[in-house]
Amino acid sequence: MNKIWIIFEREYLQRVKKKSFILSTLLTPLIFPFFIFITILLIDSDEQEIRRIAVIDKSNLLQDSLSIGNNNLFKSEKDLNSLQSQILDGEIYGTLIIPEMDIYDPKPINFYSKNIPSNDFVSDLERIFEERIRNRKISELQLDKSSLDKLKTNILMDTYSVEESTVSEGGELDVNKSSSGLAFGLGYFNGFLIYMFVFIYGSFILQSVLDEKTSKVVEVIVSSVKPIQLMMGKVLGVGAVAFTQISIWIVLVFSISTFTSIYFGIDNVETTQIVNTQEQIDQSKEMVAGFYELFSSVDVFELVVIFLIYFIGGFFLYGAFFAAIGSAVDNLQDASQFTLPISLPIIASLMFMGVILENPESNASLFLSLFPFTSPILMMARLPFGVPDWQLILSIFLLILFVIFSLWFAGRIYRVGILTTGSKITYKLLWKWFIMKNY
Repeated sequence: MNKIWIIFEREYLQRVKKKSFILSTLLTPLIFPFFIFITILLIDSDEQEIRRIAVIDKSNLLQDSLSIGNNNLFKSEKDLNSLQSQILDGEIYGTLIIPEMDIYDPKPINFYSKNIPSNDFVSDLERIFEERIRNRKISELQLDKSSLDKLKTNILMDTYSVEESTVSEGGELDVNKSSSGLAFGLGYFNGFLIYMFVFIYGSFILQSVLDEKTSKVVEVIVSSVKPIQLMMGKVLGVGAVAFTQISIWIVLVFSISTFTSIYFGIDNVETTQIVNTQEQIDQSKEMVAGFYELFSSVDVFELVVIFLIYFIGGFFLYGAFFAAIGSAVDNLQDASQFTLPISLPIIASLMFMGVILENPESNASLFLSLFPFTSPILMMARLPFGVPDWQLILSIFLLILFVIFSLWFAGRIYRVGILTTGSKITYKLLWKWFIMKNY
């Protein structure tokens, strides 16, 4: 155990003392707010060029010119062929053709442009001309538009989370306001963060093992320690580096969050309400306050603890396999063909995350959040929506079992591969190393 600790200490100190680690740890939490701030400034200061769009209107829906954002629609008597050259020369952005149509069975309108328009642009045009066709129907049917407008009803639904034993002394139900949008964003962020760290630090383990093997340094090290001790010390050391970086990030994020709340006049400790010291408050402050009110429903401490559990479990699960691959191969090119099967569950987790977030209570969500190779990412994605305790406990238990198995499995390959060079590595050879006794 003492030898494992020595290797752990060496691996840990060697990495945390690097300038690259210090800079990335301190600057990364500031990068995203910085880019968000810069983006907002650019959007606010951006004076978009007016885009002219010629309209060939055979149904007389446009009647006159129309401005939609930075798009100016004007009627044109020219045909499409004549306007095509203007599109290519950049004189106009595009041409919209409205065919003759029966308003009760409308035909599609067609848009021609050099570049593919944005989805928002298409949606805006569809909405505008749908409204114009609707108004024409109202006129032809001699309906009262004001009465029809009264039929429109917009319903907003607020959601609240209810937990067990939440009835207060007064007999009222104690609930917290929730948000499916916040849960979606938080779940995606959690899952993606674990995905990123497992890949990054898993590759660090592979590269470290491969460097020591190719430089022959490992031959000197294993003369004093057992290969399995070397592997465990290295995995633990790199894992501690990752844990340190994440912990610092959490502290920095909370510090920035607290500073933001104070700056915007928000007391998110007690009431998560805006402290109004002025007669009126800025709209941006109201939005931030609303966010903090929603975020107050999240048990941050529980979320952080569970996140660290799944991160540590996921890291050791995959880190052990990355160490085994690094010990078996002689270069990165050979490593790539063996890392792909190991990486597939991680990649699949990221691909399935959207499906899981859309329906976190489905059978597929349950299975993938329990399956150890996908649970670190997908259980964290489900967690903000609420997960039964038994599912969470079972998922963690299965993850621990598979971590133990992966360390044992990888260790048996590592003990042989770390001292073997020049061999053409195949899956058959790896299995031979695994079952080899008394090596």
